[in-house]
Amino acid sequence: MTTPIIGISTYHAQADWRGWAEEGALLPWTYVTKVHNAGGMPVLLPPVGDSDEAEATVARLDGVIIAGGGDIGPDYYGATAEHPETDVNAPDRDVWELAVAKAALGLHVPFLGICRGMQVLNVASGGTLHQHVPDLVGHSNHSGTSEGFGVHKVRVTSGRHVLSALPDGGQYFDVPTHHHQAVDRVGKRLTAVAWAEDGIIEAIEGTSPEEFIVGVQWHPEQGTDPRLFRALVNAAENHSSEQIIPTAFLAGA
Repeated sequence: MTTPIIGISTYHAQADWRGWAEEGALLPWTYVTKVHNAGGMPVLLPPVGDSDEAEATVARLDGVIIAGGGDIGPDYYGATAEHPETDVNAPDRDVWELAVAKAALGLHVPFLGICRGMQVLNVASGGTLHQHVPDLVGHSNHSGTSEGFGVHKVRVTSGRHVLSALPDGGQYFDVPTHHHQAVDRVGKRLTAVAWAEDGIIEAIEGTSPEEFIVGVQWHPEQGTDPRLFRALVNAAENHSSEQIIPTAFLAGA
């Protein structure tokens, strides 16, 4: 069986290395190692292209990860105003990643959204977001530190894929966290499957049990538990094996 190809979205940001300063397509290395260690071949998906290009790209992949990052533009989920704490700093990522998510859903390609990626999945499915979690829960435990990750507890109580990958018996467990927004109204053909102790939704899944469509609000790439990445790669392997080889290829045309 060939190694499944997992596309991972990237930041578009100014970067400095070896004395150079240029714009770059960036991704924390932990995403790469987690996918590779799980048996996948990571490829980077910089935020360029329209919906047609996103669909053509996703059609060549066996799985997709939308990585963490900044806030999605409130206009995409119908917010009447922008919260003072909302920081929209990647409009090119908004366009590209929403298109990639919609393409993955339409093409039934296994999908894992991480933090911002879970929010992208929800918005792409017609859902909405809370713009500032501390306003709801009265604390900033979800936010981590200004330059790092915090820890809080999550419990998975339903669904199939996250519960299968993290079979912790419905008990709370610690997760790495760094977010100030969260899912509000869950999108179409999605369901909430995990929550923080304060009631914030921490994971969503597609309602079709045959499809691996998962979003988690925490950052598994920052932890030591590889099971979500293994679950994605396993689903990608199955997706790859189910693809139909064109007749012309079989004929050697």
